[in-house]
Amino acid sequence: MVTIMKKLIIALVLVLCTSSGMATEINLVINHNVDGTPFKLNTEYLNADGVKYKITRLEYYMCLFEIDGQLLEGKYILGNGNISNYYLGNLDVEEISKVKVSFGVEKQENIGKDPNRFDLLHPLAPKNPSMHWGWNAGYRFWAIEGVSDTDGDGQYDKSFQYHILGDESFRSLSFDLNTVKTDGALNVEIDFNLQKLLAPINMTQFGIFHDFYNNSKEIRDLVDNITTSGALTSRTTSSVETVNKSIDISPNPSSNYLNVDSKFINSNYKIISMNGSTTQTGIINGNRIEIKDLTTGTFIIMIKDRIGNINTAKFLKQ
Repeated sequence: MVTIMKKLIIALVLVLCTSSGMATEINLVINHNVDGTPFKLNTEYLNADGVKYKITRLEYYMCLFEIDGQLLEGKYILGNGNISNYYLGNLDVEEISKVKVSFGVEKQENIGKDPNRFDLLHPLAPKNPSMHWGWNAGYRFWAIEGVSDTDGDGQYDKSFQYHILGDESFRSLSFDLNTVKTDGALNVEIDFNLQKLLAPINMTQFGIFHDFYNNSKEIRDLVDNITTSGALTSRTTSSVETVNKSIDISPNPSSNYLNVDSKFINSNYKIISMNGSTTQTGIINGNRIEIKDLTTGTFIIMIKDRIGNINTAKFLKQ
């Protein structure tokens, strides 16, 4: 009986190890920037009105992550302007075409809840500086603070604070991606242009707005700008530019067609431009893929083989 139990335990361990080995690490990369310039807290920038400013605090909650329809339940991240990389978890996927991110705290976790119920390292646990306003107000979804030099004399003479509260401030965004597995991980890259987000803020005036969405026009303008300004966009070029070759194709460069291995017959493929857009899809009927309709340039071909692995290669269309 003991021997049988040992065999069962060993078999279970092998199954668990095999399953975990199939999972892919998923990372969220937020590229904070100011009109393309990398962002750092307490660094001087110039807004569209010619006013110099610094952001001294930038924190915001993210949750309800969906990776190609798979919900990462209970996952919270407290974003910070000085931090780019965030671990999302492990999924049994080889590529990602769509991700959904929600900004704020879910309604059932917000107002009337005690942050002390979470472990110390949990994003919703008490923080310093605080991200929780109180039981009757809930969490700060966003905490944005800064100073500005309104008269251009080199002295920062005005300050602003936006602490955004209320379930009505909850916003969700979906991003189309062409992310492929590189170095054993999938990185979901999002560009976050703070210049666009902060456009509604009048940096020539002193403003402290710690309030609910419904109570303040300034808060409403900033929250609505999250989804309408284009401040957050997917970066589709990062993954394809660093893709590892795993398909032998010929000729390369080519004008009319690509030859691929016969093992890919009846496999699905797609061709992606270097700006991340899908330019051609289909099923490989033979060992040749026609590319005569593509414009001149560099592309990535992605082929899903019979066991579900994603194979990639870069080629030049003449």
